Amino acid sequence: MTDLEQHLQLALEAAHMATWNARIVDGGILDGDIYWSTPAALLLGRSAHPVKQHGRQFLELIYPDERDQVADALQHITLRRASDVLEFRMIWPDGALRWLAARTSVLPGPDGRPQRVLGVLWDVTERMRDVTAVSERKDLAELTLGSIGDGVITTDAAGKTQYLNRIAEQLTGWTNNLAHGVDIGAALKLVDEISSSDRGRDNIVIKCLRLKRAVGVPAHSQLVTREGRRIGIEGSAVPILSRSGDIEGAVAVLRDVSHQRKLTRQLSWQSTHDTLTGLINRREFETRLARALAASKKNDQVHALLYMDLDQFKIINDTCGHEAGDVLLQRLSRLLQTQMRDGDILARLGGDELGILLPDCAPGQALSIAEQIRQSIKQFRFVWEQRSFELGISIGLVHIDQSSKSMTELLIAADQACYQAKEQGRNRIHVYKGSDLMLAQRHGEMLWVARLSEAFEHGHFKLYAMPIVKLTPPPEQHQEVLIRIQSAKGGLIEPAAFIPAAERYDLMVSIDRWVIKAVCQHIKSTRDSLPLLAAFEASRSRRLALYSINLSGISLGDPALLDYITEQFVDHEIAPEQICFEITETAAIADLPKAHQLMTSLKALGCRFSLDDFGSGLSSFAYLKALPVDYLKIDGIFIRDIATNPINRAMVKAINEVGHVMGILTVAEYVADDATLAIVRELGIDYAQGHAVGPLRALTVGIDETQVDRPGDWALTQAKSGDFDLHQ
Repeated sequence: MTDLEQHLQLALEAAHMATWNARIVDGGILDGDIYWSTPAALLLGRSAHPVKQHGRQFLELIYPDERDQVADALQHITLRRASDVLEFRMIWPDGALRWLAARTSVLPGPDGRPQRVLGVLWDVTERMRDVTAVSERKDLAELTLGSIGDGVITTDAAGKTQYLNRIAEQLTGWTNNLAHGVDIGAALKLVDEISSSDRGRDNIVIKCLRLKRAVGVPAHSQLVTREGRRIGIEGSAVPILSRSGDIEGAVAVLRDVSHQRKLTRQLSWQSTHDTLTGLINRREFETRLARALAASKKNDQVHALLYMDLDQFKIINDTCGHEAGDVLLQRLSRLLQTQMRDGDILARLGGDELGILLPDCAPGQALSIAEQIRQSIKQFRFVWEQRSFELGISIGLVHIDQSSKSMTELLIAADQACYQAKEQGRNRIHVYKGSDLMLAQRHGEMLWVARLSEAFEHGHFKLYAMPIVKLTPPPEQHQEVLIRIQSAKGGLIEPAAFIPAAERYDLMVSIDRWVIKAVCQHIKSTRDSLPLLAAFEASRSRRLALYSINLSGISLGDPALLDYITEQFVDHEIAPEQICFEITETAAIADLPKAHQLMTSLKALGCRFSLDDFGSGLSSFAYLKALPVDYLKIDGIFIRDIATNPINRAMVKAINEVGHVMGILTVAEYVADDATLAIVRELGIDYAQGHAVGPLRALTVGIDETQVDRPGDWALTQAKSGDFDLHQ
C-alpha cells in the first residue's frame, strides 16, 4: 500500500467512513455486483471481511420507504454529482435499522465513457435520531401550543410577530400568516377597560424586551381585536434569552377572562343589591351609613337616616300572594327614587322595610323630604286583579351628627323611631329622641318574655313538621320539626318574632329542651299507637321516620345538654337514629371546640347532623372538614330563583358537588314550585324541602303539655316581675 493509500485509509477511518465500488451497467449499478470493503461490510451489519453483493440483493436490504428513491439514484448514478449525498435506512440481518449516507464519484474507462463508481459510506444514525427528536419536539410543541386554552404569541428581538397559536388567532383576530413580521404593537393592543379613553397601554412585549424580564398584563386590561372588539384579558410576557443572556425574542401568554369578569361583576352586584328591586341591600347600606357617620365626625357634616315600613304590605301579601307583594315593592322602589335628590341612597333593608340615607341634609330639610315621601305613598294606589289598595308608610327619622355614636346604634334608633310611628297610629313620621330607644326596646322585649313565660305555663307552644323529601328511590320519612306559638287570636307566631327575646334572656335552652322532649313524646306515642306487628316490621327494616330538630348556638354550648338528650332517649325508648339535629354555621363556629365535642358524642349514639342555611356566608366550605355533618341544607336564598338566575344555579351546583365529594347528602330549601324542583332534580341534589314537595302540617300527637320542661326559676321569676337588667 502506497503512502497516499495509507493516508487515505487513515482519513476514512478517522471520519468513520468506508469505501465501496461497482461497475456501471446500462447507466446504473443495480444489474451488476457491488464490492464492499471490510469497514463497509460492518456498516451493513455483516462480518468483518469484504463482501461482493448483487445490486438487486442490496436493494432488498433497504427500508421499503426509501427503496424506490435509492433504486432511482443507483440506476441513474451517472447523472448524480459527486457532492450529492444519498441517505437511506438499512435493515441489518438482526432486524435493526441504521441510517447510512453515501457519496459517489463516477470513474471513466479508456474510451472516456463512465465505467465504474467509487463511493464512500458512513453511518448517520445518531444524527438522524437527533434530527428526528428535534422534529418531534417541534411538532409536539406546535401541537401543544395549538391545543392549550391560552393564546400564545412569540416575537423576535425587534418585537416583530413570529407565531400565533390557534387561541391567539381567535383572540386577536389576526391569523398566523397575516401577523407574521407585523409589529407586536399592532397585533397586541391593550387598553384600560375602566377608562373611557381608547388610549392604548404600554405594550407588555415591548416592555418585556426592554427590561429583559417578565411583565404581567395590567389589571383591568382589555385586548382590542383586529376588528375593534374588546376582550377582557390576563397574562404575561416573558423574554426568550440565549445561553449568553442575549435577547432573542419574547413570548406572550394571554387568557380571555371576559366571562369571569362579567361573573365577578354580577356577583359583586348581587352581594350589594337586592335582586327583586335592584336597590342596594342592607349590608351595602350599612357600609355607606358607616362612611357617612365617619364623614360627619371628621368634617362636622349633618346627615339624616330614614327607616320606613309599609303599613299595608302584609295585607296585600296575604290576600293577593307573594307575587303581588313583589310587584308592589318594585313599583314603590321606582316611585321613591323619583322623590329623592341626587346623591341620596335608597335601600331595601328586608321584607317591606326600606332605608334612605340623606347626605348633607339639615334637620328641617330631612323632615320635609320624609313628609314628601309619606304623601307620595299615601297618594299611590296599587291595583291587583281588579282590587285597589291604599297604602301608608311609617317613617323613623334619625339625624346623624358628631354626637352620633355608631352605625349600629343609628339603625337601632331609626328602627325604634319607625316602631314609635307605628305605635302612634301608622302612616306618620317620628323623629327619634334620645329617650325613645331604651323605653321601646325594654317595652318590646319585656312583652315577649312575658308571652314566652305564658306559652310555657299554658301550653301555647305548638310543633309543626315540614317534609324533607328524598328525590331518588327508595323513599324515606324525613321531616323538620318547627316550633310556633298559638296566639290568643288563633294565629301562629313564627320563631323570628320571639327568638331574639328568648336569646337575650336565656330562655333559648329551655325552648330547645322543650322541643327535644316533645318530639320524643311524639315518636313514642306514634309508635305505641301502631299494631305490634307493624311496629316490629318498621324497626327490623330500619324504616324509621327521621325527625330534624333545630339546636340554637346557646344550646350547643350547654354542658348538660348531652345528658338531657340521652335521658330523653332512654325515658321514651327512642332510637337515636331517628333524630337529626340541625345547626347553623354561625352557631357552630361561635364555639367550634364545644360544638364539635357535642356533635361527636351524639353521632356516637347514632344521631345525625344537618348544617342549615349553608352558603349564606360564603365561608362555609372551610368548616365542613371540622364539622361531622350528614346533611347540607343549601340556603334558600340561592334556591328561590334558581330557575331564572344562572349565577345562583352555578353556586348551588358547586355546593352540591362539594358536599357529594365529602360524602355529605344535600338538601335544597325553599323549593316552592315545580320549575325549581325540576332544576334541583337535574343538579342531582338528594333532598328537597318546600311547598313544592310537601306542606307544613301540625305535629301535636302524643305531646303531654304538662310534662314538657319549663325554663328555670330565675327566667320565670324575672319574666313575671319584669325586673330585667338590659346590660346583663
